[in-house]
Amino acid sequence: MMSRFKWFLAVILVFTMVVSLAGCGSQASNNNNNSAQSQVKEILIGSIHPMTGSMAYEGKAITNAAQLAVDEINAAGGIKSLGGAKLKLLVGDNQGLPDKAASEAQRLIREGAVALIGTYTSSATVTATQEAEKAQTPFLITVAATTNIQERGFKYSFRIQPNADTFSNDFLRYMKEIKTPDIKTIAIVHENSLFGTYFADYVKKNIAKADLTVVGDIPYAASTATLSSEVTKLAGLNPDLVVGVGYYRDQALLMKAIRERNLKFKGIVGIANGAISDPKIIQDLGQGAEGLMDVNYRWNPNSQASEKVLAAYKEKFNDNMSPHAMFGYTAIKVLADSLERAASTDKNKLRDAIAQTNFTNHILPQDAIQFNDKGENINAQAVLIQISSLTVKNYKKLESPVFARCSSFFVF
Repeated sequence: MMSRFKWFLAVILVFTMVVSLAGCGSQASNNNNNSAQSQVKEILIGSIHPMTGSMAYEGKAITNAAQLAVDEINAAGGIKSLGGAKLKLLVGDNQGLPDKAASEAQRLIREGAVALIGTYTSSATVTATQEAEKAQTPFLITVAATTNIQERGFKYSFRIQPNADTFSNDFLRYMKEIKTPDIKTIAIVHENSLFGTYFADYVKKNIAKADLTVVGDIPYAASTATLSSEVTKLAGLNPDLVVGVGYYRDQALLMKAIRERNLKFKGIVGIANGAISDPKIIQDLGQGAEGLMDVNYRWNPNSQASEKVLAAYKEKFNDNMSPHAMFGYTAIKVLADSLERAASTDKNKLRDAIAQTNFTNHILPQDAIQFNDKGENINAQAVLIQISSLTVKNYKKLESPVFARCSSFFVF
């Protein structure tokens, strides 16, 4: 009896020791994990934008704004849930090229980036997000509007700005609301990549929503040195409205060519136009910028936070922040918020935190930034803006009775 009891007691003691050791091992493992997270000193974020080439102006502006956000976050104590870990921006140059965007995404991921932002052009964003998806690396799209980017079932890509369908539908709605009876026709002049072509095709298919007729569709390469022949075609079409879709350099060329030839239209309106919504266009065109309109993204003109960000950007880079640049700034802010909530640099945990974003501390003219199951910001919207006076420095709601019905109309 005693021998059996001793044997049973010995078994219990051995079992207890095994369980205790296993528990100690688990605790040690957890402590190691917690210690590893608390010892994170630097969090790498990859930025992929055109830093050279014809779109370098826009790419540098977005990257500068992202760096501004990084500096603000670090100055405020870094990511507090990770022991004050600081953010570091790794800068990649996609040159506006899809292949280069893909290779830069691969490089930055190899170098340790836990998330990526980019890329300004839709065609480059398509390839960069593919690489991020393969590597299960979160990707926040700064600027790239083509809708089908987020229609591929990807789980790691998220877009803050409105997509092309939202842009186009807002454009059609605004045009119907503000046009006068004598405005009946439009001609679309657009760059011919995925970005400009998608917008042009969508507007042509849905133009009846605005009670307008498309009389011409004039594509061109964004890298073109002149738009002389395209403007000649435009003059022959003689539309009531000219609708421009493109990047800063090419659309500025278009506006200059129209003004130089003294062509008269009842209006010039952009959709996601890289030139018309940029303060630089006033410097480049002078009085020729008067009256230009655009349906585009913008910072919240009634927000004190916007004013502070604009002032900080001006002080740091001696330049005015452009609308596309604000998405570099906002992308970093959303990532920082997600890192705080994830309390981890694990890419899957970070991805899940981004998906659950409900970010209100932003400078956009919308409610909270929230993402649907496709990674689209459900509250994103485009606003209608106009250069109405070159002496007005800040945005304010337009008081003209013609446009008063449009609540999202701002002027500068």
